[in-house]
Amino acid sequence: MLRALLVDDEPVVVNAMNRRIDWAKYGVERVFTAGSMEQAQEVFRQEKIDFMLSDVEMPQGNGIELFEWVKMYYPATECIYVTCHPEYDYMREAMRLGSADYILKPIDYEELDRVLTDLVGRIGREKSQAEIPDSIRIDLATAEAKEPHNSMIHAAKEYILRHIQDNICIDDIADQVHLNAQYLMRLFKKEMGQSILEYITDERIKIAKELLVRTDYPINQVADSVGYANYSYFTKIFRRATGESPKQYRQSHLQSR
Repeated sequence: MLRALLVDDEPVVVNAMNRRIDWAKYGVERVFTAGSMEQAQEVFRQEKIDFMLSDVEMPQGNGIELFEWVKMYYPATECIYVTCHPEYDYMREAMRLGSADYILKPIDYEELDRVLTDLVGRIGREKSQAEIPDSIRIDLATAEAKEPHNSMIHAAKEYILRHIQDNICIDDIADQVHLNAQYLMRLFKKEMGQSILEYITDERIKIAKELLVRTDYPINQVADSVGYANYSYFTKIFRRATGESPKQYRQSHLQSR
């Protein structure tokens, strides 16, 4: 079952969507609401969100800025923009971030039905396909166990590996190792020389490289297997880390074997 978040500073819009959308039809078990970027961020810290419907123009942080934050901390989450602004610049930025689609206000609920049906269908297919082979997990876990780190850091890293396909929340890691989140972040940075978020990204890229070379998974399945439901965003992050696209990396490393 999925969880959705509605973000709009106009309560009448949020209430209308909440009331008029047949959420059960899309397999959505819970719908959360927020009236600002700050409120939305708080929801993400407390709940696992599969997709959000967000306005673009809001006070104290717009929808573009919100989705940039979401893609950094919760990369598997999808976004549909619900906006009064059809301007090209807005939509170009939305597509750059990997927004699933956008709907103009006033909302055409038949069109929104089509967009939601496509979105949740894709989420369902990707979740059912995503799997990291045990051989890769075992190799990574064995290598991690040999690292000379604090036991709390080992536990945090083990949790990250187990949940690499999920929206990983620092508070959840902290709960797992029984530490305050702020203290865990300081300890992790001291021990590892990088932040937890940087480490999570590095681990996702490391596993993606293994999947590209050791499996025949399609690249979109590789992306989903490491927590990136959006193919274009995964490609951007992968290229930034390796200097190659996932396709180029697979080709060059298979040829060298």
